[in-house]
Amino acid sequence: MKEKAKYIFLVLAAVALSVMMMSCSSPAEPVIGESSGTPPKTTQTTTTAQTSSTTAKTTAATTAATTTTAATTTTTVTTAITTTTTTTTTTTIQSTPALTEQDVLIPETEATKPQTASAAPPNKMPWKETPYAAQLYVNTECYSLARAEEGALILAVYASNELVTVTAVTDNGYYRLADGGYIHTDFLSDGHYLKFSTSTSISDAVAIPKKLPASTDKEVKFYDPAKAIAYAKSNWNTDMGHCAAFAQACIGAGGVHGLSDIGSTTLYNQLMASGLGYAIELKRDTDGYIAAPDYAFPGDILFYYCANDKRMIHTVVYNGSTKYGMVKAYAHNPANDGQQRLQYIRYCYDEECNAKLDTIALFCFYRNPAIMKQPDTAPVINVRTEKSFAYFDWSADFLYNNSELVVLDYNGREVYRDKMGTDTEHSLVFYSTTEYTAYVEMHIGKDIVVKSNEVKFNVEEAAKKN
Repeated sequence: MKEKAKYIFLVLAAVALSVMMMSCSSPAEPVIGESSGTPPKTTQTTTTAQTSSTTAKTTAATTAATTTTAATTTTTVTTAITTTTTTTTTTTIQSTPALTEQDVLIPETEATKPQTASAAPPNKMPWKETPYAAQLYVNTECYSLARAEEGALILAVYASNELVTVTAVTDNGYYRLADGGYIHTDFLSDGHYLKFSTSTSISDAVAIPKKLPASTDKEVKFYDPAKAIAYAKSNWNTDMGHCAAFAQACIGAGGVHGLSDIGSTTLYNQLMASGLGYAIELKRDTDGYIAAPDYAFPGDILFYYCANDKRMIHTVVYNGSTKYGMVKAYAHNPANDGQQRLQYIRYCYDEECNAKLDTIALFCFYRNPAIMKQPDTAPVINVRTEKSFAYFDWSADFLYNNSELVVLDYNGREVYRDKMGTDTEHSLVFYSTTEYTAYVEMHIGKDIVVKSNEVKFNVEEAAKKN
């Protein structure tokens, strides 16, 4: 009995040892990339662990493996140990070079087209713009355009004295506005904007001082009478606006904005309330002309006063005087070119009034020091002779309020000097064939005198007087 037990123990021990040896001899899971020799071309390894271990299968295996034979009294015992069998499956994908357009032909679409930087759009503006930041005022009712060229689409209408913001100026004479529109440079001006209370704007009361103020030496740096006169010279015959509206536009071109254009009385009262100058009463002579005072300067404003209606009925822009000292002026309604002595109607145009218009109010702006100074250029005089006559003409590129023509003989003695006002031509007759020299002197205000070039000339001796 002991022998059988010993035998059975040895068999069981052998079986257990065999099972252990089988478990130990199972191949280890391969390690990727650690094999010797040429590196594998494996780009992807998939390991699948398949486990067959259930209680039912183990019980069946144990039953099947255990067989007891009574006849031989030999018992074969197979001990089935529950094990986990791992089956490793390795999938190897051969690595290949990256595909190129030559390897795979893809139909070209908008989405697959190579993206390149688009070229900058061509400059569609035939003009050049220079940055220019300013706030300017509309000096004449006008409109803005979509482009800086005549005939372009109209964007907006602007009233006189309206303030606009400018961002650039073009080389063909337009300002670009902050909103993208364009206005020609002729219609915008810099300067000063006046604001008035309602009572001042509509007041009908008129007061004309009969004496000059104690001091007229104040300055108005933002009113440029040269620009006002330039505007008047270009627009006196446009028939756009009545007399007060024309004068208001001239003043606006000179740099003063915010004045009313609805009538002469309101314009006069606003100027008087502005602090920009002073007024003085003048009288017309029996022929209806006005003698120009020495202190008047081109760009000042004249108002005709009706004593019966107690209001201003006409407005003109002073342009100096003739050689005979009579007022010259630009005007609308009726139009006046500023080159001849001014003569307006003698009586009020109101048929029920018909009063004489003898009283004139001259409004003088305080002087702009930029204008009342020694100019950088000199006037130029020319002379043409015909027999015993000499014909003179002269010009200047600055404003002045009076001038004098001077003629010297061959010894340098002054043989002629006379005031020419703001006239620019004159003629003289001579009774000697000697050589003469002529020049003009122009007066700016009271103290500045500018001399022209000198011209020499000879004339034939005139017939002796009878």
